[in-house]
Amino acid sequence: MPTNEEIDRLRRRLQWEGAGPLTDISNQAASALLARLRAFAQWVHEAGEERPLISLLLAFQVGFAVGRWGPRRAKH
Repeated sequence: MPTNEEIDRLRRRLQWEGAGPLTDISNQAASALLARLRAFAQWVHEAGEERPLISLLLAFQVGFAVGRWGPRRAKH
């Protein structure tokens, strides 16, 4: 009887922790995304130092696009 309880306990633990490969894949994807975001942030920082007016113009354009992307609040 104790072996059956041990097997049941191990099955429950395997079901609980069974997403092992998915966890590894998601961790790799998240670290790759963070590396890309860091590289992009570094590129934006360098571009801002080299050409501040162009980066300011791009920031206004991105802000305008994000503002237009949201839900409409005004009644026509």
